[in-house]
Amino acid sequence: MIDLLKKLREEHQIILHMLDHESDFIKILDFVEKVHHPKEEQELFPGVAHEPWLSHGGPLCTYYRGIQLEFSPIQQVKVKLEKYYADGGPRSDAYAIPSWCTPQNPLSIPMEEHAFGHELSQAIRYLSSQEGSEMYAKYFKIFKQDYEDFLRQHIAKEDGCLFKMCERRGC
Repeated sequence: MIDLLKKLREEHQIILHMLDHESDFIKILDFVEKVHHPKEEQELFPGVAHEPWLSHGGPLCTYYRGIQLEFSPIQQVKVKLEKYYADGGPRSDAYAIPSWCTPQNPLSIPMEEHAFGHELSQAIRYLSSQEGSEMYAKYFKIFKQDYEDFLRQHIAKEDGCLFKMCERRGC
């Protein structure tokens, strides 16, 4: 699993590089949604989901949990998404949540973030096909920035918390 963690960290660096240099935002969404998150969900998460040490946390886990509880960055964007839906934007398709992912499992946090990222990416994809429309003008730049901010924080959280815990346990 050490090789998998190394590969996931490399992919995080690829994503960050793409955020800084890629002009086609859909390419970024495709890489994250079709390559990177599925790899985490199918290869890493099931392998550690039932480990008792997972609930003990790791470096920076408390810090990131505090940000989530104090500032609710995802919740702030969900409010914008609800306005987008009220304005006629299509809702995202359902995100598959594995059976091991219960609210008590610490991996429910990154899974919730993956589901949120999927929802936001679906809105961005739709809006990218509506260039020139009022909806595009109202939401595209905002959602694109929200997704980028979310992704940077999500990567920092996984690198500084989850992956560190896995590495320390010799996964």
